[in-house]
Amino acid sequence: MSSLLASRTTRVFAGLAPLLLFSACAGGSSGRTGGNSGTGTGGSTTGQGGTGQTGGTSGTGGAATGSGGTTGSGGVTGTGGTSSGGVTGSGGSASGGSTGTGGQAGSAGGAAGSGSGFTPFVCPSGMSTPSASAIPAGSSATKINGAPPLDAFNNTGNNFTNVEGPVWIGDALYFSEMVTSPNPPPARILKIDSSDTVTAFYPSGGGGDSGSNGMAVDGSGNLVTANHGVGGIVSYAVPAANKTTIIDSYMGKRFNSPNDLTIRNDGTIYFTDPGFQAPSPMPQPNTGVYMVPPGSSPTATEILSSLSNPNGITLSLDQKTLYVGHGGGVYSYAVNTDGSIGTTATHVDAANLDNNATDGMAIDCAGDLYIVRVNTHDVDVVSFGGSPGGAGTHLATIANVPGGGQLTNLAFGGADHKTLYITVQGAGSTQRGVFKLAMPIPGMPY
Repeated sequence: MSSLLASRTTRVFAGLAPLLLFSACAGGSSGRTGGNSGTGTGGSTTGQGGTGQTGGTSGTGGAATGSGGTTGSGGVTGTGGTSSGGVTGSGGSASGGSTGTGGQAGSAGGAAGSGSGFTPFVCPSGMSTPSASAIPAGSSATKINGAPPLDAFNNTGNNFTNVEGPVWIGDALYFSEMVTSPNPPPARILKIDSSDTVTAFYPSGGGGDSGSNGMAVDGSGNLVTANHGVGGIVSYAVPAANKTTIIDSYMGKRFNSPNDLTIRNDGTIYFTDPGFQAPSPMPQPNTGVYMVPPGSSPTATEILSSLSNPNGITLSLDQKTLYVGHGGGVYSYAVNTDGSIGTTATHVDAANLDNNATDGMAIDCAGDLYIVRVNTHDVDVVSFGGSPGGAGTHLATIANVPGGGQLTNLAFGGADHKTLYITVQGAGSTQRGVFKLAMPIPGMPY
């Protein structure tokens, strides 16, 4: 998630090379991606992490007859897992005759089921290697009209604003828009439904202040924001938009300017804290990366303190690697079982990313990493060949986003998660906004 930069450039498209699928996204804890299987036992369902790369199997149903039981509450957390996790298994019906269905295969294990009715995205199994022609050379991203709306918040489009933090939840995309001053700047959260209709999510009137920058979705379907407004992490229930502050201080002071975040299957939150939208003087002595464990009264741990203005952040599909972007590229770190990270930083795609400021990131169901490059106004796509902890190799460049604004972040969404949404900061009706591009394979929702 960038500092507020504006520039104009001519973009060319270097069509996507084939995106190699090294295994189905339903592999178990020892594979790239996990699966979980539910077992309906007359009603309740228990998710279980799959093993190997073949994914979890369907659960067996409840008994054909009997007194029945209550509807299953969802699978427990599987081994490994992505930030999205597996789908909740549904148990037998209360009348007892129907067959309970097992949880679907999850991406490296599954997130815990919830009673919210939310179904986390799961990478489909059995994907074949897509053809390079799935995105014809020269295809261009399309701007979504009215995203953001031209109104009093951005002075009818005349003022520069930063559009950020796209995340797909349920059947809609949510994103942040923030103005440039004062610091911390006012922000709002907007929503784009499946028909590309744009409405205000928070505040409901469309003005400020949500205080949001980067955003993610947790296992219960809540919208979780890196929030420069309160200087912490703030969650919004969907669709009610009820606001809950998860954490807002470290060593007795607010964080500088929480910018981007990613959430592990067990609920652990990782977020970056640069100084881009921080009040002056900056509350924390350095810009860092933090880990927040799940729980009702969490305490943050600073896991990186040496990076200057860390920015984009995400986890690999198997949740064993944390990617962190900054002003000079992207580093990867091994994630330990307790959520802490290793001390060795691996340079990701050094030939294309080192000495290049980076912003938001997304990941597809093949484990390929999509990284916004600030200096070159494009997206670098990196493949890891089944080893997400490695340096990776350049796979493709996406540079065909018209309008001349600065790309900031990206996420996969749509009914099949095969639409890449790209946010762009700037001014005017054509430069700034949310753009979409059809992709050959699905990806994760933020």
